[in-house]
Amino acid sequence: MVTNRYLEYADLPLLKESLEKDEHHKNTPVEFFYELNTVASVYEDEDGIVLFVRGEALLIENYKVLKLDIQFVDNNNARRNMRCMLEGFPILAEKAKQNGFEIVVFFSDVDILKRFCKKHLGFEEAEGIYNWLLKVV
Repeated sequence: MVTNRYLEYADLPLLKESLEKDEHHKNTPVEFFYELNTVASVYEDEDGIVLFVRGEALLIENYKVLKLDIQFVDNNNARRNMRCMLEGFPILAEKAKQNGFEIVVFFSDVDILKRFCKKHLGFEEAEGIYNWLLKVV
């Protein structure tokens, strides 16, 4: 079972370690996940933390948009990562909708992640915006 909670101080060493070993995010400072006007969550399964999600509220052309940044603890554990996203994202999307967001977006240049999100989570390529995926909630 996948659960989520807010990022805590005790999570920062694991977040930092995962960022440093991630070829896509190795230059991202851990502070990025707790900048002003953002919220960060931790998604866990029975074996511990699977991924971190940072959310930022944006207003784009009068749409209330939730921009996500996703950090996996282990990019090589695709099965666990996919399971966590399949179980956790519908809950995140529903909470976003309840809080007035109309669209959820995130950026990725990882083709396998983009294909997964389009096939299983209902995301679409954002027209005219390179490597952005969006979902209307």
